[in-house]
Amino acid sequence: MDISYLITIFNKENEIQETIYSIKNQQKIDSLNIEIVCIDDLSDDNSIHILENLQKKDPRIKVIKNDKNLGPSRSLNLAAKHAKGKYLIPIDGDDFLPVDATRYLLDNAKKYNSELVFGMSKRLFTIPETVTYVSVEDFHDRPLEFVLKNPIVRMGYLVSKNLWMLAGGADEKVFIQDMSLPLRLAANAKSLVYLNSVIYYLRKTSDTNLSNNTDQQHHDRYITYLNFLNSYEKELSKFKLDSFVHSKMISSIWKIKRDNYKFPIFSNNFVLYVANKVFKYKLNKKQIIKWLKFFENIENIRRIN
Repeated sequence: MDISYLITIFNKENEIQETIYSIKNQQKIDSLNIEIVCIDDLSDDNSIHILENLQKKDPRIKVIKNDKNLGPSRSLNLAAKHAKGKYLIPIDGDDFLPVDATRYLLDNAKKYNSELVFGMSKRLFTIPETVTYVSVEDFHDRPLEFVLKNPIVRMGYLVSKNLWMLAGGADEKVFIQDMSLPLRLAANAKSLVYLNSVIYYLRKTSDTNLSNNTDQQHHDRYITYLNFLNSYEKELSKFKLDSFVHSKMISSIWKIKRDNYKFPIFSNNFVLYVANKVFKYKLNKKQIIKWLKFFENIENIRRIN
């Protein structure tokens, strides 16, 4: 098996057919063996019935139904576990790939002999048919440094299954995979290629988008980077990258205040943020624990049960 597309679905009855069609419509890959691994995360709409009907018409589609709602991170890891492809391409259940995206990703993975290829993503109302080229691709032999310095938090990448399994996939202690997966993959990769082209399109926001909850984003960012700091402390210190992790955590502390209070600049959160920006201030252990407890007690956050 050459390519496994990984799709997690929760209440996407109005979108999932278009997403799967964008995969089936990929061009210049006729010689490849592909599969589409779909994980239904206990949807309470018609998603599972639509998936099962699509599976009957196309044996390349695999449908797995969770017995309980696991969340995107755990569901995506489950899809990867069942995948048989040499390469994996994860896709949200309401997004799109341009018709030449797979070929473009594969060609660059082979060109640079890299197990990890990221591309640009964009949210549009009208989806272009083909990859939108911006500039020539970049090769990075320090992949973790690149990911820490650049905002890679969306889908739109190709990764070898071997690398996914080595990295352990997404952090299953965080509900959404957006931030943890690129980090963990880059930390275990020898190199990465970044395509300065839009190879992944997001649908306009809807009520089912978890990204609509900014508190969830700030919560997940803090927990993701704290877990990463604890797991990769030696590597981060060795390459002097721990300051970037602290910056992300402090950014979460500031933004949760900024987005919820009328005068956020009159707060300790803002003082921390300025100290980090100006003096590269890092959180001490006491502060890390204090803010962890704060984020753990925020209401209306989806967490791993």
